[in-house]
Amino acid sequence: MHGGIEAVVHQEETPAAKILLLRRWSDMPRHLQFNPHIHTGYRPLMTIRQCLGSLFYIHNETVNILTHGFAILYMLLTVPHLLPWNTKGTLVGILSWCHLIGAVSPWVGSFLYHLFMNVNYDEVFYRTLLKVDMVGIWLCQSFGAIPMMAAAVHCLADNIWYCCIFIYCTLSFWGLLKAMTAGSPWERRLCFAPPFLMRMLVMTLRCFGIGGGSPDALIHIILQDLVAVIGATIGALRIPEKWIPGKLDLVLNSHNVMHVMVVLAVCSMHTATLKDLAWMSDPSTCNKASYPSSDREEL
Repeated sequence: MHGGIEAVVHQEETPAAKILLLRRWSDMPRHLQFNPHIHTGYRPLMTIRQCLGSLFYIHNETVNILTHGFAILYMLLTVPHLLPWNTKGTLVGILSWCHLIGAVSPWVGSFLYHLFMNVNYDEVFYRTLLKVDMVGIWLCQSFGAIPMMAAAVHCLADNIWYCCIFIYCTLSFWGLLKAMTAGSPWERRLCFAPPFLMRMLVMTLRCFGIGGGSPDALIHIILQDLVAVIGATIGALRIPEKWIPGKLDLVLNSHNVMHVMVVLAVCSMHTATLKDLAWMSDPSTCNKASYPSSDREEL
């Protein structure tokens, strides 16, 4: 056997556990060879039970699994208690549900994908898990961003408000359809470009005080996409492990960094959404900003 971590994870041979040896990149099936700069620490093909057991030892997916596993618990335990469920009118309530779905879904999809990606079925099952991960990301990018979009055009005329929300939802569903058939990581990333560009347009208008939105939320709205883009770029470029191949197999590689930055981005989204929902809950916000009042306050 090769030296180093590929021959670790020593366990007693019992009916409940078998000796598991971590593998090298060259030992893995082709569909799991997606980063040649990560040389070791790969789990072999395993049963679902063995995949669950891999939560209790170190391998090169441990950081990816735990970062999103802890994020699931944090969001479920804290977010529901902070949202304004009891606000008069249904619009803020609907947007609160959108935020809860958007804040939790990416962690669930990614947690399942990274935990069970090496299950001993076939490549079709792996592709299905990858789609589950993409749906989670899509829910965050679409449902999770709707409260921000709604706040950014809250003080505009109703027909403009509905038009903006409709266009954003249409672009989001187009991105989902493209993501489900994308053949490479870059194609999957580009599927989210149209709704991202619309968010950037609305954010630009917001910077000039056009449309609405809580002034205190603006910095967090900028950070939520900026941090996510930086994380995605690091993941796509595979740095820093491409500079020192085989030295960052278990921790601090590009995918680990991307996971942490995505968590930080969603935390910024969460903070911005809470401020926007509180801002929209005040029926006098548009009047204070010298905008025409909107009938949606009564929804």
